[in-house]
Amino acid sequence: MPPGFTRSLAQRLDQLTGLRVREAEREDQLHCGEALVAAGDWHLLVGPGGRVALSRGPRLHGVRPAVDVTLQAAAATYRDRTIAVILTGMGTDGADGCAAVKAAGGTVIAEDAATCVVDGMPRAVRERGLADTVVPLHEVAQAVSTCIRQREAQRTSRSGTSKLPGAVE
Repeated sequence: MPPGFTRSLAQRLDQLTGLRVREAEREDQLHCGEALVAAGDWHLLVGPGGRVALSRGPRLHGVRPAVDVTLQAAAATYRDRTIAVILTGMGTDGADGCAAVKAAGGTVIAEDAATCVVDGMPRAVRERGLADTVVPLHEVAQAVSTCIRQREAQRTSRSGTSKLPGAVE
C-alpha cells in the first residue's frame, strides 16, 4: 500500500466504524477501541506494552507493509492472546503470520470466499488449515467478540479474575 493511500483508508474506516481508526506513527501505543493502519511503505510491528514500531525492512511477498511482519511480531509478544483476522486480499501475505499465531497458541479467523472481493489471502490461510473460524465478512466482528469472551471466561475460571493478563487499556 503506497503512502497516502493508507492515510485515506484509515480516515474512511474511521468514518465507517465505531472505532477510532488512524494511520500508525512511530512510538504509538495500542489502545482499546482504536485501530491502527500500517503506514504506506512501512511494516508495522507491535511489542510489549502495546508499543508500535515502524520498519523499512525488506519487502515481503513484494510488498511493504506486509501483514506477515505484523502478525509474527504480535505472536512473539502476545502469544496465545493474539487474534489474527485475514480479510479479502491478493496473494498469500498473512498465511505465514497466521502460522506464527497458531504456533503461539493464538486464534485465526478468515473471511469466507463467498464475501471476498479477492480471495487470495484468506484462501491461503484456509488451504493451509490455519483458520480456527471461517465466516462471511458481516460476521467477522461477532467472531472476534465471541473469541474474546471465550478467552476471558477461560481465564476467569482459571484465575478468578476477569482482566486479561497483559491487556492494554
